Amino acid sequence: MKKLCFGTFATILKICMAKRVTQKQLCGTMLLSIAPTYDIRSDDGTVSDLILGKKNLSPVVTDAAPDVDARDISVFFKEKVLPMLDSNKNSLIVLALKDIIASDDTIEPETIVEKVNNMTKKDIVSCNSFVLEDFLAGIFLYTVLNVENRNCENSVREITDEYIQSFETQKKSIKFITTYNNFSMEAANEVAIDARALVLLAETGGRCQKCGRILGIKKEGNDINYAKIVRLSETDDIILCVDCEREIRNLSEEDKLALLSDKHDLEILVKARDATSRHEIEKQIEQVLREVDLMDVTADTQLKMEPIKVENKITEKRLKERVLFDVRRFYEGVNDTLDRLAGENKLNVDRFAKSIKRMYEDASESQISQSAIYNLLVETLFEKTGRKYREACEIIISYFVQRCEVFDEITK
Repeated sequence: MKKLCFGTFATILKICMAKRVTQKQLCGTMLLSIAPTYDIRSDDGTVSDLILGKKNLSPVVTDAAPDVDARDISVFFKEKVLPMLDSNKNSLIVLALKDIIASDDTIEPETIVEKVNNMTKKDIVSCNSFVLEDFLAGIFLYTVLNVENRNCENSVREITDEYIQSFETQKKSIKFITTYNNFSMEAANEVAIDARALVLLAETGGRCQKCGRILGIKKEGNDINYAKIVRLSETDDIILCVDCEREIRNLSEEDKLALLSDKHDLEILVKARDATSRHEIEKQIEQVLREVDLMDVTADTQLKMEPIKVENKITEKRLKERVLFDVRRFYEGVNDTLDRLAGENKLNVDRFAKSIKRMYEDASESQISQSAIYNLLVETLFEKTGRKYREACEIIISYFVQRCEVFDEITK
């Protein structure tokens, strides 16, 4: 487990310091911000032991730390410490510190870790815009005031050049600002929560993931059912209504895993649809339809000409949402493409529809679930049209679900 201590903090800065700077200069200068008379910039042994996590900081430093003004430490860092760092690696420093703080199980979510602006662990993990001198000075103070540095060698050994470089692809996610102005960290956290809620609501179509109730983001005087973000795992949040948020505390592990599985399905669906523009998807749909060459149709296959609502024939919640998502966006486009290809004598639409109908009838005889039937139809169409555009095949099958060649109306 990675642990936040003075050693891991100093090691990150050491790896990211400017070439002309030594670890003695960097470490010694930071400690001068708290104890101006405690100068170890020429003491190789002490500096090495501190950075390696072998010994605790001197009482000269730890005894003085509770009385310092955190803002003064930030000013000192801006003037004396930041110039010692390679400015090209500032984002890597922040990302590494965020990762260590998030990974350190000894730090509770509500623990204040950045002492200048009183940012909690939860604040830091969810934030991507920082005043760099405040962030570094605040975490430095936390390591001095709250953490034993001795016996941290194993944690320090995890902080390598390779570890720091692993964040290279995320650098653009970090933004540096000059001040938080009068915008409190509590308000900043609310904005972060609102932004996260919007992402999660987009995944679920604006509904509670568990019960399907329409949701909104809570605002003053708003009596709409408001969204609650619930953490299911270290990396996964879901969006629920207030009632379901209360109930989830008593859910079985099996039910929680089912919600997590639903969450992953939603993410995949959103990513798949966002990855390709609407125009590109419509082009892919047309290409698939131009390459249709399906199974023979028996003479007794009859088409259903009166559409039935998707809600009235699909029992599986996630499949229903998936089909509705496709139908709302692409039904008219698929219909227009079929009409155009029929007019060009490029496709016999009735024959194609009968083929889909027959595929469904054959699959339904196996007594498998609706989602399994849906996936089987998608895979068959995907296979028979050259295995090029799976998303387009999904949308075409969703079209025929709405058109009623796939799935029968649920009898009451």
